[in-house]
Amino acid sequence: MLAIAIFIIMIFFLCWGSFLNVIAYRSIHDKSFWQKRSTCNNCNGLIVWYDNIPVISWFILQAKCRNCKSKISYLYPFIEILTSVILSCLFFYFFYDQNNFIFIKRNIFSFLSYFIFFSALIVSTRTDLEEMVIPQFFSIYIVPVALFLSYFNFLEISFIQSFVGAFVGYFVLWFVAKMFKLFAKKDGLGQGDMELLALIGAYLGIIGVWFTILISSIIGVIVMGIYIYFTKKQKDIRFPFGPFLVLGAILYFFFKSYLINFLFNYSIPF
Repeated sequence: MLAIAIFIIMIFFLCWGSFLNVIAYRSIHDKSFWQKRSTCNNCNGLIVWYDNIPVISWFILQAKCRNCKSKISYLYPFIEILTSVILSCLFFYFFYDQNNFIFIKRNIFSFLSYFIFFSALIVSTRTDLEEMVIPQFFSIYIVPVALFLSYFNFLEISFIQSFVGAFVGYFVLWFVAKMFKLFAKKDGLGQGDMELLALIGAYLGIIGVWFTILISSIIGVIVMGIYIYFTKKQKDIRFPFGPFLVLGAILYFFFKSYLINFLFNYSIPF
């Protein structure tokens, strides 16, 4: 029974990931959100339903358009799988306890609140990986929504924590960016990263901001180090930092009790 439930939930969120792909692509390519049918990004041919099945169609078509044979980005299956995994974990985080599904009004509203948050993070990941752009509609514009939700206790933090988290989240990266430009004479962080961290702070609070920066910086340095080692590139490297912030925020949300215990007590409870 549990296996069937997991399968159904993951399939549903795979479909939602496909929708987020469409939203992300159209938001950075000036295409209408109200366009009903998906089309090939190269030949503009309509995509039939059996070529639009999440993940499966990408593999069947061998990552190529059926009509013009142009390449279909790996980002499509990646975002679909990422969405399915993250949102399925979020679903079980709020509704599954002691081998039972428990649906109560507060948990439903809290789930929907963080559903908005994680969906925005996933869209931001896609746009930053593709064009190194994070649309404000999926970052700073959602901060008032987070403040509203925290005011009515639908988030795991208070309204004050949400407000301070958003404020600190934005200005800590703003300060880092200004210092980097002062000494390096070039931009290091974009406006989108600051606005994304403001959103993260609005949902996770100031402690969440701190852990997000810590985790994303560590992973970012490791990934960049590996990239430089294998490509031998050392100058003029442009690296999207948004996906690392998203990864740090997600890891903090699901493992915050372990991270905080480890930080302050130097031990992880089992």
